Amino acid sequence: MKKGILLTAMVATGVITSCNWDKTTPGYTYMDDMYRSPSLETYQAAGNTAQGTSAQLPVEGTVARGYVPYDLPNTNEGYEAAKNNASVPASFAELDAESGKVLYGQFCSHCHGEKGDGNGILMQREKILGVPGYGADRLPDITPGTIYHVIMHGKNNMGSHASQLTYDERWKIIKYVMKLRQDQSATAAPAEPAA
Repeated sequence: MKKGILLTAMVATGVITSCNWDKTTPGYTYMDDMYRSPSLETYQAAGNTAQGTSAQLPVEGTVARGYVPYDLPNTNEGYEAAKNNASVPASFAELDAESGKVLYGQFCSHCHGEKGDGNGILMQREKILGVPGYGADRLPDITPGTIYHVIMHGKNNMGSHASQLTYDERWKIIKYVMKLRQDQSATAAPAEPAA
């Protein structure tokens, strides 16, 4: 009788411990190496890749989706070449100036001001000085091409915003800046007549 109770207890223990209490897994695994694949950390050494790391460079000659190349260099000559740059998209003329207002508020107004007068909150708090307004009296030779060049490469205290804005967002901001420039130029004091 004691053997029967002991055998029953052992069988019951075996059945209970072999049960899967985790309801998120089926309790069995086919092809264990595929079910639990070994993961690699970013930039970890990996002997099975040509470059020897888990992070791979893109194939030579590939271009990211939505990327539009910009070949003018970050030099004064590049800035001058941007004045006559013909890479302004055809859709620029149809853009609504207000479509860039929100983006302008997020990326530009803290320095250049809500009205484009160069009196943003950072200027008021004297964190950055010498931020220009967009009026023709302060920046007489800017064009959509030069604004695009400055967004791409930066100029003086302004850093590049190329990584924060998509191609279309840049042109929306430029359209809004040109509207602010027109508003600034219209409110500028008329020039004194020569005596």
